[in-house]
This record gives sequence, structure tokens and C-alpha cells, in this order.
Amino acid sequence: MKKVILAVLMAALLLSACRSSGNSGAERCVSEDASYEEIYLVLVNKDHILPGDWIQKIELVSDQDPWGNEVKIEKETLEHFNELQSALQEEGVDIRLDSVYRSVDEQVALWKSFEEEYGEDYCEKYLAAPGYSEHHTGLAVDVCMMKDGEAVNDNDAMLAETKLFKKVHKLAPKYGFILRYPEGKEKITGYAYEPWHLRYVGVEAADDIADQGITLEEYLEPINAE
Repeated sequence: MKKVILAVLMAALLLSACRSSGNSGAERCVSEDASYEEIYLVLVNKDHILPGDWIQKIELVSDQDPWGNEVKIEKETLEHFNELQSALQEEGVDIRLDSVYRSVDEQVALWKSFEEEYGEDYCEKYLAAPGYSEHHTGLAVDVCMMKDGEAVNDNDAMLAETKLFKKVHKLAPKYGFILRYPEGKEKITGYAYEPWHLRYVGVEAADDIADQGITLEEYLEPINAE
């Protein structure tokens, strides 16, 4: 619960920083000083919290999920996702945005609802603590599949789409995306295999990660050691 309390305080500080800059919308509070590496190679996982000034480094834009709900996503990530989506449609695969950006406050609410229903132990095992979710970055994309005109986002149904996701994972690096939680890397990433969870890191980094068959943690380890 200490992480949850910390995340609530951090969220308040982030919003305060944006408002003090004279910007009415947090998603438009963008710093021009952030480097490409600071943004697109940021590491957020169970051991690395979202940087305190994160919302000032990115530009969030709006899109829609298949059900007509508004979703927010980092601008460059959306541009490259649209390119990936078009390329996959030529391969007979239709992916759409499902869950993308999620604020720290939203993660707090999600944690509380899951804790009430399933208990704290369940949350610790299956849910990212507020402040520690990749979805806070706007760079992580959970996709769903369109099958026979219907959007499919049930986890078991998605896991069964082995052939379709093989095409997704093969093409994704060409457009700057990696499979964030690969099979067999659970001890490194801290999460089970999620074929639907893609992460934008830029084309160069995505190619390197895919070619080496490694995770973002493994890719960044020598960078962080410098």
C-alpha cells in the first residue's frame, strides 16, 4: 500500500507542475528539453517508477478504440502504430487500439477496485502498482483483434491467435514496436507472456531488441551501466 500512497502524491505533483506552467491540459504540457532516449527508451516496470516529470516530456493525442471510446496515446507512437496497422492489414491481420495511456490516478482507482474484489495479494501478483505501469507512459499499446467484424480482446481468445500474432510480432520492429513481455522472459520482465502488449521504442532500438531476442530490460542494462 505504500506504493499506492506514493503514486497518489506523485500524481498530484505532476498535475500541479503542468498547471503552474499555464497549461490547462496536462496532455499538452510538453518539455522540448527531453531527449529521444529519455522518452522512448524510458523503463517503467515493477522496479522502476514513472519519472516524476514524465507528463511534461510527452504529447498525448486522442484516438478511438473499436467501441467508440476515446483513448490517449503519445503522438509519435500513434503515427507509427497507424503505419503498422496498415501494413498488417495487407497481411490479413486487423489490429486496433484497446488499452493505451492510463494516468496514475486511473491506476489507483483500478488497484482499489481489484483490491476490494480480489484482495491485496492478487493485486500484488497480477496488477502494476500505481506509478509502475507502462501504460502511464503513453508508449505502451494493448491491441485487440478484429474478427468477423467484431473486436476480440478476451485474454484467452487472444492467446489462441498464435498465427496472427506471429505476423504482428514479425512486422512490429519495422515500425518501432517490440513485444514487451515475451514468452520465457517472465523472470526478467516481471510479467507473463502478453502477445497483445506492444511498446514503442523507435525503429533502431526495436530492430536491435528483436534481432537479439532480448527484452527492454536487457537492452537497457548496458546503457544504464554507463
